[in-house]
Amino acid sequence: PMRTASFSATCLLAVSSQSSRSLAPALRAPSPRAMAASSTAPRPGRLIDSLDEAASALRSGRLVAFPTETVYGLGADAFNEASVASIFTVKGRPRSDPLIVHVASAGAAEALVRLGPGGLELMRRLTASFWPGPLTLVAPAVPELPSAVTSGSGYVGVRVPEHALARELLQRAAVPVAAPSANRFGHVSPTRAQHVMDDLAHHPILVLDAPPADCCGVGIESTVVKIDEQAGELVLLRRGGVPEASLERWLAAEQGGAAQRFTLKVKPAHQPTPHDGGSGAATASSGSGSAGGSGAG
Repeated sequence: PMRTASFSATCLLAVSSQSSRSLAPALRAPSPRAMAASSTAPRPGRLIDSLDEAASALRSGRLVAFPTETVYGLGADAFNEASVASIFTVKGRPRSDPLIVHVASAGAAEALVRLGPGGLELMRRLTASFWPGPLTLVAPAVPELPSAVTSGSGYVGVRVPEHALARELLQRAAVPVAAPSANRFGHVSPTRAQHVMDDLAHHPILVLDAPPADCCGVGIESTVVKIDEQAGELVLLRRGGVPEASLERWLAAEQGGAAQRFTLKVKPAHQPTPHDGGSGAATASSGSGSAGGSGAG
C-alpha cells in the first residue's frame, strides 16, 4: 500500500507539472507577431477625400474631422444635439467646455448670436477685417442652439475659417458646424489627417484628408474675443492666430464714427472663461492651456 500511495503521488506531481507547462504559453505576454496583428486590426474611423461625402455625413448626424488654417477640427451639425453630444464622448471632453461654431459666411454667424446695435456694428467691422481667418467672436447665443454647444453659458463662439477646404465643406453641408480640435481631450491638437487617425480612429468618424503642405498653416488655435456690449469691451479670452497687438491697433484705427466705442480687455487669470477647450493654445492670461474654445476654433 505504501508503494501504491507513493506511485500515485508521483503520478499526480507529473500530471500537475505537465499541466502547468501546457498552460504557461497562455500566461505569457503576446508575441511580437500577435501584437503587430492587433495594432493593424481594422478601425471604424476612415480617411476620405470627398467633400460631398463629408458634407452629407455632417447633415446626417455623423462626426467629420476636417482641416482648417489653425488645426484639424472634429465637426458636428451644431443644431443636432445628439451629434454634438457625441463630440464630447469621442474626445473625452468635459461637457462644461463650450464649442466654437464654424460657418461659411458672416451672415450665417450673425444668425447664431443676439447683439444690440453697438455690438452688431462691432461684429460686422471685425468680420470685415479679420474673416475669413483665425479669430473667434463670442456673443450671446440664440436660444435655438443646443445647450451642449454653449455648455449652458448662454454664449457661443463663431468664426469663418480661412482654409479653402473647410469653407467649401461648410458651404456644401449648409449647416453650422460645431468643432473643437480633433484629438482626445488634453492631447496635442492635430495638424495632419494622420494625427487625427492615430488619436481617434477607434471611433466611427470620417477624416477629410488634405495635403500636409496645404493644411493648418497657422498651427495654433484661433484668437478668441468676447463682445461685451454692456461694458463696452472686447475681452480677449484666448491668444491665438490673431496677435493681441493687431486687435489693439485695429480698435484704435477702425472705430471712427462708431455708435459705440469698445476697448480691449484681457481676461484676468483668476476669472473663469466662458469658452474653454482642447490643448495647444495659450490662455490670454497665463500662457498655457487653452481658453475660449478649442482646436479647430
